[in-house]
Amino acid sequence: MSRRLLRVLVMSLALLAIGAPALAKEGATTKFDSLPTQWYAGQSYTLGYTILMDGVEPYKADRTAITATSLDGKTELIFPGTPDGKPGHYTATVLFPASGTYHWKVTQGSFFPAHDLGTVSVLPALGTSSASTPPAADPLRDAAPFAAAGAALVALALITRTQRRRLLRTA
Repeated sequence: MSRRLLRVLVMSLALLAIGAPALAKEGATTKFDSLPTQWYAGQSYTLGYTILMDGVEPYKADRTAITATSLDGKTELIFPGTPDGKPGHYTATVLFPASGTYHWKVTQGSFFPAHDLGTVSVLPALGTSSASTPPAADPLRDAAPFAAAGAALVALALITRTQRRRLLRTA
């Protein structure tokens, strides 16, 4: 009985191992021709990109766009991609209206999930000064000296207490 059970178990695992690749969903990636090193608010950028199925074959998407969302979620910007002659190659004109950090991604058609690009930091528009806004205070950095002084005082009090007890025992 145990041999039969072992054979069934081994055969089941073998069938699962053979069928696993069939369950895997093919993926797509987006490769940009080039990206700016710095982004400025109010400046438009024309970005060329290629959608590649399985990272190799150009994919003709039924729809594509670059989407940017501010980190607070209040602003969502959508820049539609248009086919650019070569199969799977698109261009989109991107313009961030305000400085800040945005999370952005590329829609790769209706079959594949969007390609996450992470975050992009947009600097203030050229010719404007960001000195009008003071840097935000860091409460942890400001409290660190006080915390260190408090820890030193507690340690000193414990050492003094221990030494007093030792002196009283020896006397």
